[in-house]
Amino acid sequence: MDTFDPDMPCRVRDGLNDQIIEWSLQWASMYREHASKWDEGVISWDGLLLDGWAPIVPSHPCGH
Repeated sequence: MDTFDPDMPCRVRDGLNDQIIEWSLQWASMYREHASKWDEGVISWDGLLLDGWAPIVPSHPCGH
């Protein structure tokens, strides 16, 4: 999570609930204000333990 950019369209992994969540860019300011380091590579935020993320890459218009 050291390279996580809350202003980038992405999916995050909540290790607490073992689920993938599509990140909402509307959460970016709240994330910056309230997120805290939980453990090495883990961020505690809004009742979640975020331990991974992956950018959403736009697909080619024809699906390739």
